[in-house]
Amino acid sequence: MTRAYWATLLSVDESVGRLLAYLERCGELDRTIVVFMSDNGLLDGEHGMVDKRTAHGPSIRIVQLVRYPGLTPPDRPRVVEEQVRTVDVAPSLVELCGALPLTNVHGLSWVRLVREGDPAWRRSWFYTYNYERQFPYTPNVRAVRTDRWKYIRYPHGDGGPDRHPDELYDLRADPDERRNLARDAAHAGTLERMRHELLRAMSDVGLTPEADRMPLDAGVRRELPDPKIR
Repeated sequence: MTRAYWATLLSVDESVGRLLAYLERCGELDRTIVVFMSDNGLLDGEHGMVDKRTAHGPSIRIVQLVRYPGLTPPDRPRVVEEQVRTVDVAPSLVELCGALPLTNVHGLSWVRLVREGDPAWRRSWFYTYNYERQFPYTPNVRAVRTDRWKYIRYPHGDGGPDRHPDELYDLRADPDERRNLARDAAHAGTLERMRHELLRAMSDVGLTPEADRMPLDAGVRRELPDPKIR
């Protein structure tokens, strides 16, 4: 699986190169917005897990590269450290094209953020995943990530207590998320704040704990998915 995965990535990289070369030959490269993105990450042994869909960094972090000379000076590319999301792509492209801004969407345009910085940019966001029987490697997940902290919980789906321990990570001191601080008494206050931040982030997308419907967690398993959906 690992060899096939990396071979697929290599073919994508080569295809992007061919596309950019064609745009350059046609004289359209500097008039074209190019956005290179990935699917959410595929765990390949990190945290002792496979597949994807978890709230850990290797799973939820994605590549997002943008090339457009009208966005930043060609000789001064920028790396944006703030948290941008897939839902930000559409409003950003709409603004770059000079169209009317999108309304009633969760995403934000990162154009100002890239060009000059945006002090009002998001400081946290909500991640959710519901257990799937055909991919029984990840429980129900409800998580929130801030610029420094990440809190993850795994509700069972029956309204009762969680059956998997929750997780708290200090991403500044522990970017690889190797030390779960959820049971560390010294971080009890942070744990409580992050639990409240999770509820607030859920409410931002119109989700309350009472209305949060999910399947029952039937357990993490080892078998491969049905061949028809691999």
